[in-house]
Amino acid sequence: MSKNLLLSLVLIIITSSILSCGKSKTDPIEIEEKNPYNCISGRIKSGSSLYQALRENGIADSDAYQITHSLNVIYDLRKVHPNDSFLLQIDTLQQVQIVEFFPDNINHYIVQRDTTNQFISKNNQKKLTKETKTFSTSIESSLYNSFVEQGIDPKIVMDYTDIFQWDLDFFIDPRKGDSCKIIYEVFTNNGEILKNGKILSASYLGKNFDMTAYYFTNGAKFDGYYDSKGKSFQKAFLKSPLNYSYISSYYGMRVHPITKRYWLHNGVDYAAKRGTPVQASADGVIIHQGWKGGHPTPRGNTGGYGKTIMIRHPNGHKTLYGHLSAYAKGTYVGKRVKQQDIIGFVGSTGWSTGPHLHYTIYYHNKAINPLRLKNVSGPPIPKKLMLQFNTIVNCINDELVNNYSK
Repeated sequence: MSKNLLLSLVLIIITSSILSCGKSKTDPIEIEEKNPYNCISGRIKSGSSLYQALRENGIADSDAYQITHSLNVIYDLRKVHPNDSFLLQIDTLQQVQIVEFFPDNINHYIVQRDTTNQFISKNNQKKLTKETKTFSTSIESSLYNSFVEQGIDPKIVMDYTDIFQWDLDFFIDPRKGDSCKIIYEVFTNNGEILKNGKILSASYLGKNFDMTAYYFTNGAKFDGYYDSKGKSFQKAFLKSPLNYSYISSYYGMRVHPITKRYWLHNGVDYAAKRGTPVQASADGVIIHQGWKGGHPTPRGNTGGYGKTIMIRHPNGHKTLYGHLSAYAKGTYVGKRVKQQDIIGFVGSTGWSTGPHLHYTIYYHNKAINPLRLKNVSGPPIPKKLMLQFNTIVNCINDELVNNYSK
């Protein structure tokens, strides 16, 4: 073997040895840490509880009690919903060491056993950043579809319709081409929207409507939506007490479909599916709950309206809700109800040819046409708060111009 070849082989061996030794000294070997616990994941079943879920997964009764008792201090377990998820970490002695509970995509509750065999709870809540977003759409098929098809959370749609529910009947008033705009809050974490906040401004523009609402609160009496002059959008009575398909019978003289008698129909009939929730159209007190007459019925029949609720309201008004299939749980004569409280469900009891709600408004015991009611707005923003309110209105208007003027 030549000297040059031998020298080259020696250099290669020496270099390899140096590199090998250098790597063992400077580059630590990465060892993946294994979770020492056996992990069991699950979800809360309908009609169940976290305590029951723990017991069903083999957690001792005493541990399940301590875990839920500790967690309940920082999270009201009465708010647990079906499908809420959890993760159990169990040691080799089959003792649970850690319970993780995820009621939503923001909160992450951890219940951990300490050295004294007690369970300590904490919440690793994600940090949220509040931002504002704008959205605009034109109605094509329905308002709901126009929002949701562009990625808007259905809850935002419901909040939007709640703002204008005293002025707009979203089942019959919207027209193709009407436009809607909103400015609303979102809460994000690392750019991901985890929660929606308040609608700060909402507008509805159509052939028959031109309305813009601004959210205002002073943390006390005033908390709601107002027009640019400070007038409240909330009214004494809802535009309608339920979501319905169409008006099947208007206020006025007509022939009754069963008795064939010509008479005054002293209310409005809203055709809707059986079981559709019926809301109290205004604050008041229930003064009647039971079968009630009123329609022209054969002599001796006193239950023409079927299952009925009547509510007395301030300033001489009463409302009647007839042909109900059932009353809402907890309703009774003398109960005080708030506007939008569910009081019953659409049916066809009494003298009725199909599921619908008969709705009458009385003023000093005289029936009036609900569709022509001169509705009264809630308290306006007082003069002493108008400067603060106008500042909000101007800021929102500037944002509307900047985002929708293109």
